[in-house]
Amino acid sequence: MPIGQINKSDVIFLESLGSTAFEEPKFNNIADKLAKLAAQYSLRIIDEIEKKDVASSGGLSDSIKPTTVTHKGKIFTVGIKAKDYASYTDEGVSGWALDRGSRFKFKTKGVDPKGAMVKSIKDWMQREGKSARNVKVSVTQRERKGKQIKDATTTAAVSMAYMIKRMGIKPRHFWRDASKGFEVVIQNELGAALKIDIINNIIK
Repeated sequence: MPIGQINKSDVIFLESLGSTAFEEPKFNNIADKLAKLAAQYSLRIIDEIEKKDVASSGGLSDSIKPTTVTHKGKIFTVGIKAKDYASYTDEGVSGWALDRGSRFKFKTKGVDPKGAMVKSIKDWMQREGKSARNVKVSVTQRERKGKQIKDATTTAAVSMAYMIKRMGIKPRHFWRDASKGFEVVIQNELGAALKIDIINNIIK
């Protein structure tokens, strides 16, 4: 019988024992355990990000947070929030000149000096203390043509964006590695939590 449901015959049996009402079981331990497991999983992901030196990806580590546990019917749900680009960093992105074996790929060669990609690279250069002088790649004449690149930092950022789109992004697999072995932890922890909840509901 599914947990949380009771047949009419069972109600009659309970009433014969002096029970006047049936209260649907509550599974607080499972909800609490799910919240703790999600927090533990988040810390594992952050640890892998730090170990693989992916921290320079901006606020990726800070964005890794568990969602609130929700409960609908007999289903408990919890997730992990992350920056939109987490999947690209984890799985990598194939460039138009180099296949990284990823499901993601840069399909165009052009770089917009005022676009989001260049802005992101400029922000990264500022965070990491990079200067335009120590960016060795150069913008091709084709990339310069028709573009208004006003300062050295923007020029360097456009150069880097061009090379990134050309060569792609190397996969870091931080999320995949953080997940290794965690399924066993989840099974063991939830199994224990379920037993506690069943006992608590029986003795009420």
